[in-house]
Amino acid sequence: MRDVTQIVAQLREELAGELRERVRRRLREQPTDWLVDQLMAFVLPSEEVSYAIPRQVPRGPEADAHAATPLPEAHGCAPWNGESLDPVTSPEAEGDRPARIRRLGLDATSLPGFTARYRSLRREVLEAEGYLLGPPPRGGALISPAHRSPEAEALLREAKDVLHALLFRGPEDGVRLDRAVRVPLTLAVPPSKAHAVAALVGAAARAEGSTFHVEYGEVPGEPGRHADEADAADGAGTAGAVGLVGHALGAALRLINDLEINEPTLDGR
Repeated sequence: MRDVTQIVAQLREELAGELRERVRRRLREQPTDWLVDQLMAFVLPSEEVSYAIPRQVPRGPEADAHAATPLPEAHGCAPWNGESLDPVTSPEAEGDRPARIRRLGLDATSLPGFTARYRSLRREVLEAEGYLLGPPPRGGALISPAHRSPEAEALLREAKDVLHALLFRGPEDGVRLDRAVRVPLTLAVPPSKAHAVAALVGAAARAEGSTFHVEYGEVPGEPGRHADEADAADGAGTAGAVGLVGHALGAALRLINDLEINEPTLDGR
């Protein structure tokens, strides 16, 4: 007598032709541009290609105040494979990240500029300017590369580099900040997205389910140039961290959330 696996295997074989035909019919009903995006994401993942972001300034009243500055050359960043990694990155991109961070030139003078630019690129701006291409609604699935333009891929890579630099790097890595205060940061996301946050904070964080705890160095006594702007406006708070580094982390986390994690807010406490 046949066992269950043999029965299932036979049914799969019998239904294979019907399934292929139904998939073919359904795909024929989809827009051509969408099909091309899906094929490109499959055969040529964006992380395999290096892009440089062109100068882009958001439309609207914030454009003059927060004019975008040219971004550094971006390099490929392979996706997290589910294993414990060095924070933010994967092994294939580790050789590129130190050089990218040095090119950012992060210090007390430049950091407010990153904060301002990241804050100006809000979700509605990202969609209007063509960074995001038909993304799932907020609170839905992770935003995949198929829903990001090449410019958005490079912008996301840069925001992750800034996050990594502010959390884990120091003067010897080109991050010239006089930091003497340790500030805790907690990130909480739904369990289905925990792997995305784990890829951001990696082995340096203490994980409790889908909640991650990490510390970063803050500039003591420095309120930051944007202290008059509420962290809540970022959509990714760093409650209790009102310094220069805390504001930049909040802005970077909000941008990463809007480009990939896709929560209503990326809670940081």
